[in-house]
Formats: sequence, C-alpha cells, structure tokens
Amino acid sequence: MTDVIVFLGIQGSGKGTQAKLLAEETGFQHINIGDLFREQISKGSELGKKVQAIITRGDLVEDELVFDLVQSSLAPDCPGIIFDGFPRTPAQAEYLLAHYNVKRVYYLDLSEADAISRIEARRICSGCGENYNLISRRPSQEGICDICGADLIQRADDTGEAIRKRVNEFYMQTFQLKELFKQKAALVELSASQPIRDLKSIITKDIQLG
Repeated sequence: MTDVIVFLGIQGSGKGTQAKLLAEETGFQHINIGDLFREQISKGSELGKKVQAIITRGDLVEDELVFDLVQSSLAPDCPGIIFDGFPRTPAQAEYLLAHYNVKRVYYLDLSEADAISRIEARRICSGCGENYNLISRRPSQEGICDICGADLIQRADDTGEAIRKRVNEFYMQTFQLKELFKQKAALVELSASQPIRDLKSIITKDIQLG
C-alpha cells in the first residue's frame, strides 16, 4: 500500500503550510482536500456547485464525495502522499487506514481563540491562488499579491458564522481522530504556536528518524 503522512489540527493550525514544506522535502504528493474542492468550484462543475453551497455554510462535504475526489487526484507512481484536510470524520479515517499505509500522523495543537484569529487573518490571491496571512505572512504591499500583483481576497468560509461552524465541526468530528490514530498509527502531537521553520525542522527530523 502507498505510504501516507497525515496532518491533523483545527483550522488555522498550519496544516497546509507544513504539508507543503514536507512535500518539497520528501517528494511526496501533497493533497489538500479544500484546494481540490475549490478547483472544482472554479471550474463551475456540478460537483463544484454542490460543494460551494456546503463550504459556504461551513459544513463538511459528504464522505463519498471526498473519497471519489481523493482517488481521482492521485498522481501515478508518486512515492507517497501527504494529506492535509483529510480525514475529517471517523469514516474517512477508517477509509484511510484500510487503503493506505499510514506512516505518520502529525497533530498540530492550537487553541480555539488562536485558530479563529489566524483564520480571520487569512487572505488568498484572486489571481494565482497564493496564500497569505496578516499575522504570520503579510504581503509586501497591503492587499496585493507579491507573485502576480492581483488583489488579495478573504474566502467566504473564513468569516463570521462559517468559521464558528467549522470550528464546532472540528471538535464534534475531527478532534476524536487524534485518539483513533494514537491507537492505530504513529501519532505525533506538536504545538502549532511555534515558528513555522522550527516546526518544519522538528517534523523533518522525525521523518528522517522514522
């Protein structure tokens, strides 16, 4: 079975950042479920229209839709996969354990208050899709992407009621996966409050030792 590494944590804990950095280090394919769904939304596909309504409400997408999207996005002959934003439910976790060799699960621990502050500070480029954060990664010029010069925007699901619903869903569904993976896979719990590079260094060393 294909080796996989999973990043778990509340929204805003830095899963995507660390997954991307580790993918560059290992050559593993980085799969961000949220990005895959947003790609479908930008294409205007039927799946995208359905998912847009769900995400805007702050709800979780049905498991079967997630499984189909994961399978269709796998690159041929990749040495391994890094999942970020998947799994989010017990059913998704069981699917992962049944179909892949879960090499490591990193749980990035962050308080709810800090998570909400980080989410509200997130911005995305309307042109190239580059991610920014007004707390930890500000653009050189306010509101403008450093890479392509397009305007930075705030996603609809990064504001108000949608944030609260996503945080509640995390504690109702995803948080319990920490205990599941502690029993069935190699779980490593790390503080998400430390600097990005320090956290990257810890994860890289752990993977090399593992």
